[in-house]
Amino acid sequence: MRVIEDFDSNNYEMCKGLFYRIAIRAIIIKNKKLALIRSNKFEEFKFPGGGQEEGESDLQTLIRETMEETGLSVNPDSVLSYGMAKEKRRSILNPDDFFIMESRYYLCDVEDEIKSINLDDYEYDYGYHLHFVTIDEAIQANKKAAKKHQDVATWINRELAVLIDIKNHLNL
Repeated sequence: MRVIEDFDSNNYEMCKGLFYRIAIRAIIIKNKKLALIRSNKFEEFKFPGGGQEEGESDLQTLIRETMEETGLSVNPDSVLSYGMAKEKRRSILNPDDFFIMESRYYLCDVEDEIKSINLDDYEYDYGYHLHFVTIDEAIQANKKAAKKHQDVATWINRELAVLIDIKNHLNL
């Protein structure tokens, strides 16, 4: 899978533990707009998706996470690999841990019907909700949010890099 961005903060040399995570994220385009998750707390946009559970394939994670966060059903036959972003840094939650995450992004189509969502507690706290937005609106919002929140919401720069990559490679 093509590497879109490799973020390395180089702040983990004294870390004792390791936390490794694979996340699977959906790139959903409908009527030239992206289906993204908007956070009320950080005012940024993120791609639907999340952590891969033990024994899950990328496709299974993509389908489960997209449904949980957006209520949208992924059409499995539509899924195409897009690229990945890598992150290496000291963990924010546990500063003794070296945090490594690989976020894999997949283009996919979804059914029109929006079903109920099933957010984690922190996702409710952040005020996550489905939002259809143009690529330029998402990029501008994430640039603004990154200036305000990048120290605590480290994912904003990752999602911004992917949005810019999509703008440069897809006709949006």
